[in-house]
Amino acid sequence: MGKFACITKIIGYTDIVTTEEGRCIVVKITIIEDEQIGEMEIIIRCQKSDEQVAELVSLISKQDVKLTGEKDGETYLLTEASIYYFESVDKKTFAYTQSDVYEVPFRLYELEDRLGNDFFRATKATIINLSKVNSIIPDYGGRMQLTLLTGEKLLVSRQYAQALKNKLEM
Repeated sequence: MGKFACITKIIGYTDIVTTEEGRCIVVKITIIEDEQIGEMEIIIRCQKSDEQVAELVSLISKQDVKLTGEKDGETYLLTEASIYYFESVDKKTFAYTQSDVYEVPFRLYELEDRLGNDFFRATKATIINLSKVNSIIPDYGGRMQLTLLTGEKLLVSRQYAQALKNKLEM
């Protein structure tokens, strides 16, 4: 059968990818499922490696951010998807997951550069994972209150509320 004997499915479509800067890039995406593949591989085919290609690579590489966090003297590997929010307290930064809290070795501004589009600066002391937000309600003084999937409530300060509305197209 040749070199494609193990391929179980090929999916192809055209999509529009929005970069962090808000620019749209039209890309053709092909997904090939192959049971013989041991490790996922992403290949970008283009006429020329330019700024758009660099932005795509940046978006892809930010999708699988892993951080280390310390709890009870042990170091743990944390995935971006497991983190509900980050908080800075007394010059220390903490990552909150569904059931645990870990101290992480980064300042909030460093995390903003490392994290994907799902994360949003809500106050000077917090960054929230928007994929973990269950509901949003306006609060007094132009602030907003976010309820996480865990039921925990966090505030978005007046300074960041408009940026959140823009990000969510509210």
